[in-house]
Amino acid sequence: MPVERVEGLVDLAQEIDPGMARMLEFCRYGADGAASRLFFLPLQDVIGDSTIVEPSKALIPESLLVPLWNWISDLDPEAAKAAMDAASSFTDKPVDEPLDETRARVAAAMLKTLDELEHEPRESKRLRQQLGVTRFDEVRNIAGMLNSIPALRDALDGLPDEIEEMGDEVCAELRDRYEQAIEEKPESGVWVLLMIMAKVYKPWRMLRVFERIARREDDFLLTHTDMSSIGDALLGDAEFHLKGFQSAPRTPEAVESAVKAVTQFAAVTVGMTREIGIRKDGAWGRRLFELRNAASQQMERIHEEARRLFERALPETGPRRRYKDIPHPGEPAFDEAEAVCAFLYRVKDDAARAAVGNAHALLLEEFKDATEKLGEGILARLRRNVSDDEEADLVRLREVTRILDILGMRSVGEVLLRRAAAAQAA
Repeated sequence: MPVERVEGLVDLAQEIDPGMARMLEFCRYGADGAASRLFFLPLQDVIGDSTIVEPSKALIPESLLVPLWNWISDLDPEAAKAAMDAASSFTDKPVDEPLDETRARVAAAMLKTLDELEHEPRESKRLRQQLGVTRFDEVRNIAGMLNSIPALRDALDGLPDEIEEMGDEVCAELRDRYEQAIEEKPESGVWVLLMIMAKVYKPWRMLRVFERIARREDDFLLTHTDMSSIGDALLGDAEFHLKGFQSAPRTPEAVESAVKAVTQFAAVTVGMTREIGIRKDGAWGRRLFELRNAASQQMERIHEEARRLFERALPETGPRRRYKDIPHPGEPAFDEAEAVCAFLYRVKDDAARAAVGNAHALLLEEFKDATEKLGEGILARLRRNVSDDEEADLVRLREVTRILDILGMRSVGEVLLRRAAAAQAA
């Protein structure tokens, strides 16, 4: 059965018969897969595909689950069996909490093994290859989360799936949840903050909680506490979004992806500086400067590429220029110019936040002026009745107005077309 249909059936069964939903999941993932999913169930909010979602929402990479579970099964066969037995119990409520002691035991075994491998280069390399990691940092973090699950469960209990507002009352409640968690288990604090942030609609607003925890309005002390994890995670997200606009997009799909990347990069970096004082000489301040400088350089390269695409699709057309030599809609050169113009226009507000606002605005004006001038030139030929091919001129004028529309100048294009129609009627 296709995965999509299975997922739909699982969602439907969750409302009608949770036990049936768990049976469907068991059939879909197999015994080991169902056991693994149940074992990591309390951490599901931070399990994700790190190639398509922000690192802060993929603290446990999806690709790591299978090799990690295989290792855990070898490391602690009894733990694997306990998870398998729990996963195969198709009751209305998954047997989750009884696995907490098992998870803590597995976490301790994981950390002990990793500590021992520090003095065994060959075995260390073998395990890294088995898990598909270059370093063990992620694995140690997962062990820390597994060991903190009881405190995490209490801290997250009752929170909505998405926290939209971060007013004073919400921030105070999150502070209280954090402080309660570290009283129960001090090392759980960092994971509580990160897992709460995974629920926050605008994650940089988690920084509002910092003042209430550290009673500081800047990042001087925060970068030396549990709370530094939030800033580091946000900077990691910004770096992730930075990779999403490394070159000029040339297709509608690429435009959507690149626009989202620029928008999110701007939102994260500007959001951080608005929520809390970022010291230029601090760890976060230096990293923000590096990221913005990289964004500026990337946008400069996109501008250069955009100019080449634009000039190729909309060359200066004199009265004797043959339109058959010029790209038209449906041809790669024209479609690519449309795409890059759409991108430039849609990110015009966020470009300033990427430290290239003036250059971006000037390039847009250059494209607008050149396109309008081209349309005016075609209109002038039609009015003077000196066109070699009136129909071709009208076709080209409509193509030019397409670009004007994309650049936010629809009314200018409409005026040109009305004037052309009047000239043709005369």
